[in-house]
Amino acid sequence: MGNTTLGAVIEVDKLSFDPKRITIHWNDGHRSIYDAVWLRDNCPSDRDSRTGQRLVDIADLPEEPAIGAVSQNSGAAVLITWRGEPKSSWYPLEWLRKHCYCVEHRQSRKRAPFVWRADQSGHLLWMKYAEVLASKPAEARWLRAIADQGIAFLRGVPTQDGHVLEVARLVGYVRETNYGRIFDVRSVANPNNLAYSDRGLGVHTDNPYREPVPGLQILHCLQADEEGGESLFVDGFAVAVELQVQDPQAFDTLTRVRVPFAFRDDCADLRAERRLLELSSDGKIAAIHYNSRSILPVCLPSEELVAFYPAYRAFARLLRDPRFEFRVKLGSGDLVAFNNRRILHGRTAFSSAAGRWLQGCYLDWDGLMSNLAVLERKL
Repeated sequence: MGNTTLGAVIEVDKLSFDPKRITIHWNDGHRSIYDAVWLRDNCPSDRDSRTGQRLVDIADLPEEPAIGAVSQNSGAAVLITWRGEPKSSWYPLEWLRKHCYCVEHRQSRKRAPFVWRADQSGHLLWMKYAEVLASKPAEARWLRAIADQGIAFLRGVPTQDGHVLEVARLVGYVRETNYGRIFDVRSVANPNNLAYSDRGLGVHTDNPYREPVPGLQILHCLQADEEGGESLFVDGFAVAVELQVQDPQAFDTLTRVRVPFAFRDDCADLRAERRLLELSSDGKIAAIHYNSRSILPVCLPSEELVAFYPAYRAFARLLRDPRFEFRVKLGSGDLVAFNNRRILHGRTAFSSAAGRWLQGCYLDWDGLMSNLAVLERKL
């Protein structure tokens, strides 16, 4: 019997080994190589059967484990006998295939973002709140859109003070900050942040002065303004890709130079340094940190400043490019959730007298990914 992986029966056509590795040729043509040190480190019997947590430390294992013999058990698992150890290890074939660490499989496990421009905003997801509450598949679909597209919308959310926290429970874990567990985005007298005025705001990411930066933001429209107050959204990943194509030197500069950000009022004094464009370990765009309202004077040697400012300006101009800017008028009961380290947001000016009122909260990214993974696993 073979094993079923992703709906297909997976069997071993050929298995070979030497003391340092085993090689499996699968019946679908794929080849996997597993190093002895990796296999010994991941022996299933060295994990607690209930929690899956490790029972041994790497320092407890042989420095150079050697494979002594390999056999199969009815086509369902591989048995490895270790040379010089009174130990054998069983590895289910399904587990081995799932954890193949060739380049192809490593890339396939990464969730690829859907990078969008303004003319692709029709692909952004709008759902009815009642539908998301009533159906786990619908809830998973909405969360998946936030993860993949960086943003998703809801209609028909009750316009009750604090209801944004009810929606937040679907998404993840709320991050309380100096702005509170929830914050009211409306015009007030003597605001400590320009967000709490009736000014138009250029697109930005929130809280680059915080460590760590909140991964998610939810904004719930409790009261709309008839004139003005349009919301602006830009996929920062799309803009970063465009900058890399147009001006590779500017892109490289913004991925290297650390910029100081700060927020200060009577109750808080927050500071952090960030690269405007943050790359992952494999060189992919991982995060955007851009907020011209909270940037401090950049402190760099003169020769580095000469390179930084043209790059900074080039990125800022692209952020204003209509090709990337999605404009939407949120109505009462509309809600948007977005990746605060990818999606830049802003607004047009509005009238203080009209009473435009959005209520928001910040969340951690890992809560979203955990809730989505659990839902997808159950579904």
